[in-house]
Amino acid sequence: MELVMKNDGKFTILQLTDLHVGSMPFHEHDYLTFNHIKEMTEKANPDLIVITGDLIWSEGVEGPEKSFDELINVLNALNKPIAITYGNHDTEEGVTRSELRKMEEKIDLLVEKKHLHVVEDRAAYCVEIKDEHNTVTNVLYMIDSGALDPLKTGTYEFVHPDQVTWFNNVSKHYGGRKKDFKQDLLFLHIPLPEYKEAWEDGQASGQKNESISSPMVNTGLFTSLLLNGNVAGVFCGHDHDNDFVAELHEVKLCYGRISGFQCYGELTRGARVIELNSNQLFDTHIIETTFYQNYK
Repeated sequence: MELVMKNDGKFTILQLTDLHVGSMPFHEHDYLTFNHIKEMTEKANPDLIVITGDLIWSEGVEGPEKSFDELINVLNALNKPIAITYGNHDTEEGVTRSELRKMEEKIDLLVEKKHLHVVEDRAAYCVEIKDEHNTVTNVLYMIDSGALDPLKTGTYEFVHPDQVTWFNNVSKHYGGRKKDFKQDLLFLHIPLPEYKEAWEDGQASGQKNESISSPMVNTGLFTSLLLNGNVAGVFCGHDHDNDFVAELHEVKLCYGRISGFQCYGELTRGARVIELNSNQLFDTHIIETTFYQNYK
C-alpha cells in the first residue's frame, strides 16, 4: 500500500493519541473513545491516521491483547491507512510490543514500514508519501520512545541511542529532496527534552496545563534533526492536558490532543490535523468533539 499526494498537492494526517482503551467488558468511556475515533476521522477525512501511543491500558488488565484486537476492529471500520507507535502504558503488563506488532498485521490498511529497526523491542520505521511520479515527497519517522527510565534518572524513558543512530543513517537515504521548506515529520509518544526549552522560549501557541514529562536523559535526537535539515515538525502525546505547538530552531514541536475518555485530562477530547502541501511548509490545527463534552 502506497501513500500518494492528492492531485492538488495536499495530504492530510490525523494524529490520535492516548486512547487508553481499557479492559473487557468495556466501560462506557471506551465506547465513547471508539465513537470519538470515528467522529474525528469523518471530520478530518484524512489520507493517513497516526496513533502516537498509549492505545490501551495493560497494567491490571486481564487479556490486554483482547482489548487491542477490538480496537483493531474499530480501526478497520474506518477504511483509512494506519500507522502506530507505542507509549508507556501499552505493554506494562500481560503483553509485549512484539506481540502487539504481530497483531497489527490484522489492520487492513497498515502502512508499509520502511527501514524497520527494532532495539529492545522498540520499533522505529519510516512511512513514505509520494507524488504522482512515484517520487518520495515526505518521510514520516516513527520512533517508539519507550516506557519507564531504566536508569532511574527520571520517570520516563529516553529515545534509545541506537534509534538516534538509525535516524542518522536512514535519513541519509532520503537526501537530495530539499526544497525551500522542510518536508519531513517525526512521531513518538514521549515529548523530547527540547519541548521544555521550546515552551520557555515563548514561541508557542496552544495550551500547557501540566508539566512536560520529558525524559531526564537527552540522547541527542533533536540535534540530529537539526543536522538533517529536512524535519519540519515533531508530534507527541503522553501529557493529556497539553496541546501546544512551540518552535525551536525552525522545528515545530507539537503535542497532539488527547483522544481517549478512559483516562485523566481536562481538555475536550479531540485530535490534531496535519496538512502537508507540496508547495509549502505543513499546517496543523486541533479539532474537537462536538458530542461528548459532558461525559464526566
